[in-house]
Amino acid sequence: MKKGWKIFLSILLVLALVVGLNHHLAWVLWNNWFPEKVTLDESGTWAGGASYERTPYGESESQYLDLYVPDGVENPPLFVMIHGGGFISNDSQSRQAQLFYRYFRDHGFACASINYRLAQEAPWPAAVEDVRDAIRFLSEHAEEYGYDASQCAVWGESAGGYLACMTAVTGQAVPVKALVDYYGIVDFSTSEEQFRQEGIPAWVRRMANFWADSETLQGFGSCEEFWAHKARADWTEEDVNALSVPYQASLGANPGLKSLIVHGDADLSVPYHQSLQMEEALAAVCGAESVRVELVHGMMHAGDGLYTEARLSQVEAFVREALG
Repeated sequence: MKKGWKIFLSILLVLALVVGLNHHLAWVLWNNWFPEKVTLDESGTWAGGASYERTPYGESESQYLDLYVPDGVENPPLFVMIHGGGFISNDSQSRQAQLFYRYFRDHGFACASINYRLAQEAPWPAAVEDVRDAIRFLSEHAEEYGYDASQCAVWGESAGGYLACMTAVTGQAVPVKALVDYYGIVDFSTSEEQFRQEGIPAWVRRMANFWADSETLQGFGSCEEFWAHKARADWTEEDVNALSVPYQASLGANPGLKSLIVHGDADLSVPYHQSLQMEEALAAVCGAESVRVELVHGMMHAGDGLYTEARLSQVEAFVREALG
């Protein structure tokens, strides 16, 4: 029997077993195994404006950004993109980052995709500091490159969603006016209980996130522990609060922020309740009318269905309204 058929039959067997025990879990697994796909142009060429790739904003080789400024748009707004990858993988040209910035640079935004130091190079809060330094660089060089840094939106997905949220709520050289959070984890202390509430057992999550194995994590039990370089059992209350975006948001550093949070309810990497928790924290500081959550039914973590032109046009409409 060919390998492909063996895999297919194994999936069917596991699904059949799960269906008999947990219909919701079976539905979640089905949506993760058979996701919608979007085609990504592999040519990498862009004739719509000026490209400034691998522009350094710090001393490390990891501290650079890829900037795209469209032609024919006078002083376009600045849209900052932050890739995901569990704080341990990916870069500014990840698949999700490309799907996102390619749409927006073609629709009149100056787009900056930020690369930052991963856990292997520097522990928390290095990545947070890198994003702030990158935005500070973008502010200082706005006139040189030709965009309006006072009209600044920030987007991030997964770990990048965490960094986008933390950056937006804590303030930096350029106050962020609009936040787009794609399925970001925001509070490491609550995620396990939220997965239990959603009926997603640990063995399923380990299977879905097999890439983050013990060797990759250098012996730590999770991506966040590796990033913090400290086992969760040793985290103090001060550590938990410092790492928690909702807690930092409660301090009220950016009350004028407008936020859109998008999360799939079949996510096996970040529980969608993280986004509901973030919504509650932002609403308390910025007002309920300033934050919107969209739970996408049947959508997996980092699913291509979140990057269709129809979906991104909705994000564009939110950002333009938020920037005024």
